Amino acid sequence: MTKRAWFVGAAIAVLFAPQAVPVAADTAPEPAVLRERIRASGGPIPDSWRETDETVSSDGTTTIEHDYRRGKDFRYTFDTGPFHTERGVNGGRLWHMNDNGQVIVDQPDPGNATREVTTTTVESIHTPVEGYAIATLNAQGHGQKEYVDGTTWRVVRREQLTTNGTIVTTLDDVRADHGRTFAHHLHVENGYANTTSDLRVVDYAPDDVPASEVAISVPRRSLVTFPPGAGAVELPARFGPSHILVRVEIGGRGLDFVLDSGAGTITIDSDVARDLGLKEYGKHSAVTAGRYTTARTVVPEMRIGSLVMHDVAIQVVPHGWQTEPHVKEVGLLGFDFLAELGVTIDYEHKRVTVVPGSAYVPPNDPATIPLDVRVGGGQPRASVAVNGALGERFIIDTGGVGTFFIFDYFARRHPEALRDRGGGGAQRLRTLTGIGGTFEVEPYQIESVKLASVNFTDFVGYRVKGSSYAQNDDGIVGVDFLRLFTIGFDYGKSRLYLVPNASGRAAMGLK
Repeated sequence: MTKRAWFVGAAIAVLFAPQAVPVAADTAPEPAVLRERIRASGGPIPDSWRETDETVSSDGTTTIEHDYRRGKDFRYTFDTGPFHTERGVNGGRLWHMNDNGQVIVDQPDPGNATREVTTTTVESIHTPVEGYAIATLNAQGHGQKEYVDGTTWRVVRREQLTTNGTIVTTLDDVRADHGRTFAHHLHVENGYANTTSDLRVVDYAPDDVPASEVAISVPRRSLVTFPPGAGAVELPARFGPSHILVRVEIGGRGLDFVLDSGAGTITIDSDVARDLGLKEYGKHSAVTAGRYTTARTVVPEMRIGSLVMHDVAIQVVPHGWQTEPHVKEVGLLGFDFLAELGVTIDYEHKRVTVVPGSAYVPPNDPATIPLDVRVGGGQPRASVAVNGALGERFIIDTGGVGTFFIFDYFARRHPEALRDRGGGGAQRLRTLTGIGGTFEVEPYQIESVKLASVNFTDFVGYRVKGSSYAQNDDGIVGVDFLRLFTIGFDYGKSRLYLVPNASGRAAMGLK
C-alpha cells in the first residue's frame, strides 16, 4: 500500500492588503471577526479572474500553474516537465486529473462518522509581526496556523503542522494588481518533503472567464490498451501467500508487480528504475511506513499479458522486500492501472480477469454483497464499523497483508472501540514492512468488524503506532478478509462486489 506524495503548491487566492485601522496587539478578536478582516483587506474580489504562477523548487523542478476562477467554480492546471495535472471544483464537485490524464471526481465521505475534534483559537503575537495567530488544531497539535499582521490584516505566514513535518509558507511582495492588493511571492519550506520552493505570480487579471474554462476536464487519453477485438483478458498473475503478483514487461525485462488496490498510483523500485535508465523528476522525501526518497518518472511502455500502456507516469519508491522465496517484488500496480478497468479477482481459482470499465457487468450470484466506495483519493475507501464505531475511510487493499489495520486517525477518535479479546495465538506475532521500512503495530483481537452486511468476529488485526500511515484514513481491510470472496472492482461506478467463495460461504454459514 502506498500513498501518493502530493505536490504542495500554490493555487492559493491570496487576498491580503493594508487597511488603515490598527488595533492593540493585546486585544485578540474572535476568529470570525479576524477572518472577515483578512478577507476584506485585499479589496473587492472580482467574480472571475485568471492567474499564472511559476514555482521553482529545490527538487530541481519548475511548475507553471494556470488558474481560472468563475464564481465558486475553478480549475487549476499544473505543468512540471513532462507531467500535466489539474484540479478544480465545478458545481460543488471536487475533481482532479492525475499524471496519466485520468479524471477523477473526489466523492465526499457520507458524513455519518464521528468527526475529529479541532479547536480554533486566536492569540496575540509579537513575532514574526505584531498581531495575531489564528490556529485550528486537533488534540495532537496538528492542523494549521496563520500569522496575521495586526495593522494591515495581511497573513504573512502559514504553518501546516503534520505528524511528519511542518510546512511553512511565507507571503511577501505585497502590491496592488488590477484592483486587489495581495502577495505576489510565496516561499515554502516543506519539512515533510524536505524541499523549499518559491512561487511568483507572473500574471493576474480580472476577466470574464467562460463556464467552459472551469468545467470538469475530459480525460486526456485512455491509459490501458486492449488488443483489437478482445473482451475479457486474464492477467499473468500468481497468487502468493499474501500478494497477487502480476508479470509486467518493461524494456524487455519481466518484472513482478503487486496488484495493489491500496496503492494510489503505479510505483517502481528505485534500483530497478535506475537499472532501466529511467529519468527521475522532483526527487524529495515522503513518509508511508517510514521515511524514504521518492520521485516521478515516465516508462515508455509497459506490457501486461496482451495489455499495453504507453508513456506511463509512475512513482519511484524503494520497495526492498519480498513475500515469497526467489521472487523480487519491484512495484505496485495501483490506481492508475485499475481505474479504467472492470477487475475480477478470483482468490479461490487464482485468476484475475479485466475488461474495459464500460464493459463491466456486475456478478449475478444471489449471495453478492455490493459495497459502495469512494475512489477520489486513488484507493477504494469504504465504511467499516469496528466494535460498533464507524469509520468511513477504510481502504480495501489487495496489497494489505493480514486481516485489517487501524490507523491513528481512527484510534484517536474511537479509543473505546479498541478492546482486545486477547486471543489469536501466533497470529499476534508479526513483523510488518511497508514502503519506507518496518513499522510498529499493536495486535488486537476485535469482537466485531462489520463491512457492508458481513460481520467478521474475533479476527486479530493491528493498530499501527508511531508516525507510520499518518494520513487521515481510518485503516485498511486486508487480504485475509478479501480472499474469502471473488471481488469485482467497478471503479467507474464507485462500487465493489463481494461474492463469497467456498471459504467465505463456510465462514458465513452459507450453503
